[in-house]
Amino acid sequence: MGILDFLDDKNTALVYDEQKGREDWKAAKEKLKTAGIKINTGYYEKECPVGGCGSKLDIRDFGPKDGLIEKGYYIRVALADVEKAKTILAVK
Repeated sequence: MGILDFLDDKNTALVYDEQKGREDWKAAKEKLKTAGIKINTGYYEKECPVGGCGSKLDIRDFGPKDGLIEKGYYIRVALADVEKAKTILAVK
């Protein structure tokens, strides 16, 4: 049991967690939406922000196309839809 498990929704399961890029994530979201599966999606930065004194700005984040810091993308679905979602995402 992790220290932040209380933040995890116990009624959903992670079916997609990749750092491939935003386009693959969007395609996976569309596949699941088209199949009628309710999804919970989001992203996270793979690196902690650099800075001090409460500053959350990172000079690398001001580059073209959403900055230079890589993001990880995830999709969660209801426990009842996990197998169906994995089957849909496995098809290319």
